[in-house]
Amino acid sequence: MIRLGLRLAVSGGREAVVRLVILAAAIGIGVGLLLTAVAAVSAVTTQNDRYAWLDTGAPATPGRATSATGRDPLWALVTTGEFNGQTIYRADVAATGPTSPVPPGIPHDPGPGQYYASPALSALLRATPAAELADRYPGHQAGLIGEAGLPSPGSLIIVAGRPAAPMPHLPGAAEVTSFNTTPPSGCASHNSGSHPRCVTRAGLGPAGTDLVLSVVALVVLLPVLIFIGTATRLSAARREQRFAAMRLAGAAPRQVSLIAAVESTVAAAAGVAAGFGLFFVLRVPLAAIPFTGQTFFPAELSLSLPDILAVAAGVPAAAAVVARLALRRVTISPLGVARRVTPAPPRAWRVLPLLAGLAYLGFFTVHGKPASPSGQVLAFVPGLALIMIGLVIAGPWLTMAGARVLARRASRPAGLIAARRLADDPRAAFRAVSGLVLALFIFTVTAALIATQDAKRVAPVDGAAASNTLIDQFATETGSGSTGGQPATMRAVGGAPAPPASVLARLRRIGGVRGIVEVRADPGQTIAIPQLHLKPGYPVPPAALVSCAQLATTPGLGRCPAGAAAAKVTAFLTDTPGGNLTGFTWPAAGIPARRLDSLPLASLDVATNGSQPAIEQARTVLENAYPAGTGTPQTLREITAEDNAANNAYQQLADVVILTSLAIAGCTLAVSVAGGLADRKRPFSLLRLTGARLGMLRRVVALESAVPLLAVAAAAIGTGFGAAAMFATTEMTQSLAAPGPAYFVLTAAGIVLALGLIAATFPLLRRITGPETARSE
Repeated sequence: MIRLGLRLAVSGGREAVVRLVILAAAIGIGVGLLLTAVAAVSAVTTQNDRYAWLDTGAPATPGRATSATGRDPLWALVTTGEFNGQTIYRADVAATGPTSPVPPGIPHDPGPGQYYASPALSALLRATPAAELADRYPGHQAGLIGEAGLPSPGSLIIVAGRPAAPMPHLPGAAEVTSFNTTPPSGCASHNSGSHPRCVTRAGLGPAGTDLVLSVVALVVLLPVLIFIGTATRLSAARREQRFAAMRLAGAAPRQVSLIAAVESTVAAAAGVAAGFGLFFVLRVPLAAIPFTGQTFFPAELSLSLPDILAVAAGVPAAAAVVARLALRRVTISPLGVARRVTPAPPRAWRVLPLLAGLAYLGFFTVHGKPASPSGQVLAFVPGLALIMIGLVIAGPWLTMAGARVLARRASRPAGLIAARRLADDPRAAFRAVSGLVLALFIFTVTAALIATQDAKRVAPVDGAAASNTLIDQFATETGSGSTGGQPATMRAVGGAPAPPASVLARLRRIGGVRGIVEVRADPGQTIAIPQLHLKPGYPVPPAALVSCAQLATTPGLGRCPAGAAAAKVTAFLTDTPGGNLTGFTWPAAGIPARRLDSLPLASLDVATNGSQPAIEQARTVLENAYPAGTGTPQTLREITAEDNAANNAYQQLADVVILTSLAIAGCTLAVSVAGGLADRKRPFSLLRLTGARLGMLRRVVALESAVPLLAVAAAAIGTGFGAAAMFATTEMTQSLAAPGPAYFVLTAAGIVLALGLIAATFPLLRRITGPETARSE
């Protein structure tokens, strides 16, 4: 039987070859997408792990020095800087002996006056005038940082050598005997079970990797698996008839099942091979997509041996099982297939899994989410999975309900025929649109959550004066507070020495610098201004003082009352929405301007004309005047972008998920349409012979697709909003925000495009429903 099955699969004439090629191509696309999704999740985890060493020396982060190691310690200070909106990670190191630890990616610790740079930063140093960037890193480049020390090909990282003597006096410097190896995903901002408390500088925390990636994997892998299952059922009706003929000729049920399994396994094996080839073709362009905000090394998009074995063996095995299940009517009654015995209609119990998924999420909405990220995964991922599976299970019943409504309202033959065909096999009718239904659910949930996330974004900076002001703020972290229900690091005003006259002179010589403000700390004082709307969750900020003469040169930071010599301002100007202070009047301070020089410096702010050379040259002067560890000079626009960086990264990830799910849905629909054309050949040909017009058959095809699509799509969209509302309330501690008009336009456009794809098959109806088709059958 195996040899006969192989012969029928590859030597059964042109129809068999075409069927084999179509099956292999469809399964190959599905397998390629499946492998790509698995590799992408692995790449995100690998990239996140490479941020670990950049957290060395951060408060409460593993990697601090211990006396039991017996190694020479290394002084390390990791800080961040900016260049044209890009973050630069800088590690200043000073070895104290030959056994001091070495950062990953370089052969040895750089000595004073040496530095190693990442390839992207090295290229940037060569392409940029020295006064704008290279002058921040005195010395010469000793080499490049290798891939082991880089999270991304585009990472801007520098490891600079320093003398050991001044390192203990730099704020934030730590003496370590090993570099941190705990990735951001294993490091929580507060104590949470298995995740120790630590402060991370970059990467995704436990909530990002455990929860977000689990949900992403779910919403990508499940549609892909449905697509593969749909592909294995191509021409199912034609194969049922052929195998029924074998049963009538005397073949035993086991023999028919074995032949069907061999035929499907051959096609699946060929598809798996094609899928692996497609994966290796897609790997390089996929690595260039920054769906976490950073691109990937192609080697990171790799597959583990268990992944390879699971796909290589699982897909053919699944195809054989699907083939066996598809022939259950042939095995039980071959005459039943030939006579098209109507299967039992789907029952109402099919909506129970969908309701169970909603109830599962509702439980945590009422009782609250678990504290640990792993607990949150168990709270949300099974609920979303149950809802998605529930939509697939409930789809045939909803299709049946739509068919009954159509039958009651139909007044023309096309509607009656379509309703009868839908009622005859609602499972097959729904299967054609199942991928699109899941895509609509995913799109609805994602769009609603993005809109909710956008609602708490920091407002953009208004006005060129505010966005072009460079602020070097001196603050120290003091502990944890709460922002919107989430832990937040609080700050206290730091102190820095007054800028030397030479530094102020260099700043004023830069073309494009308009003014300089020295913001002085006002110890023990706070400022509460009702008209100044601070970021939610922050306490009344500490106060600071400025000279009105200096403030007049920086309109982006506000203004003084008429006649005042000094004004009282908030020490953290960046805590205002978007840093937008243009036109704001600060209250007058009862202090002579000459007394300001005796107060500690809270920040040094430089107003520019907004040109990149002016901003970067001023930033270089500030970084050299106030060395690493005292603050990062940033424009208000950059500070706003930094506040929104996590939201932007999640939105990019969401966009990729949406596009991927829509592409998978399109493939599923295309495969289903192709299979449906083959399955409709005989019944539609017979209808043509009985006098049915071609236009009526087209209306039948349109209704057969539109009814299940619209009926189940309405349920998917409604369920999506419900699931998003529960997730937003529980995980984001916010009320659900309605998505913008673009969501509704894109949803309508997707449904119209799906119907258009079905309508594109209408010209083929004339070819496949001619008299010769009925005769050949």
